[in-house]
Amino acid sequence: MLDLPRLAFRLRGLDGSIELFIDEVFGFPNETSYGGGYYAKGRINIDAGGYSVKSQHYFTTGELYEFLNALTVCQNELLGKAELKNTERELELVLTYNKLGHVNVSGEFQDRMDIDRKLVFEFQSDQTQIQETLSDLRKVIAVFGGKKGVSDI
Repeated sequence: MLDLPRLAFRLRGLDGSIELFIDEVFGFPNETSYGGGYYAKGRINIDAGGYSVKSQHYFTTGELYEFLNALTVCQNELLGKAELKNTERELELVLTYNKLGHVNVSGEFQDRMDIDRKLVFEFQSDQTQIQETLSDLRKVIAVFGGKKGVSDI
């Protein structure tokens, strides 16, 4: 039995934050999604300056796995980009590191693809804040596995 809802990750910055929660997981543990891992339904909260979004969001646990891997490399090298893009293209999230440990968080979120309405956001963070995000993602991957689901664990 899955312990849901659960936090997928929290990403904090100086003037913004993103939280993604997992409310339902479909096919677990036997049926993986075409996007990798398990298809999931959750909630996303984005705050950037004076702008915010609170919305339902569909994604896969495989997308979170790929994001964790890219983010781990950036965190270790304090350089590069880690991207979280979901199969349905509602969310695009990019974390760009510089050698000083600063992290620029930018992206777009569009909850309905049939309506031309989206939040374009950007805020600053640093490598110390990203430790919490990595910890959150590792807990999710420990339960749901990688691109092939629990068979990757």
